[in-house]
Amino acid sequence: MAQSTTVAGDVQEKHRRTIADYVGDMTALESHIEEALDRQLKEVQDDPAALAAVQEFHDTVKRHRDTLRALQEETGSTVGNPIKEAGSALLGKAAGIVDMLRTEGISKSLRDDYAAFSLAAIGYSMLHTTATALGDKKVASLAERCLQDHADNIMRINEIMPDVVIRELQKDGHHADPSAAGATRQAVSRSWESR
Repeated sequence: MAQSTTVAGDVQEKHRRTIADYVGDMTALESHIEEALDRQLKEVQDDPAALAAVQEFHDTVKRHRDTLRALQEETGSTVGNPIKEAGSALLGKAAGIVDMLRTEGISKSLRDDYAAFSLAAIGYSMLHTTATALGDKKVASLAERCLQDHADNIMRINEIMPDVVIRELQKDGHHADPSAAGATRQAVSRSWESR
């Protein structure tokens, strides 16, 4: 009987460590995304629609990060493996690397956010799968909420991006047709609906 209790305890501990590693990855990723959004809040001041969106993105990402950190503290888990820490940092840096290399432009900042949110969304999909498969309903529920938030962020960018691009083109002296924004939103919508 003691042998089966020990084996069950070992299995549960292995499950806990695996989930903790994924939670640590997502904490690091959300932290790095927040850093990029901090910079963007200063860069998007000239576009009220982009500023409102980036502020909402920042608030959401900060909330995610804080919730994940609280979960780590509650369970007494952190990413303790130096190799895993390097992997988490690499994930986060991947989210910010395009931001560091890009040329100026609010639309390009939003494009970078779209890429970062897509990376976070697939990370939460993986966390949800892992937590569900290993029987942690609390973490699975958190992962689903965060996944939905990032899906909403991506859709928000799809909605505002065409107008941001038109305003930038006009600011640069182009005679840009404003109706292109609506045509692009329709094209994006058709693309997602046709999948």
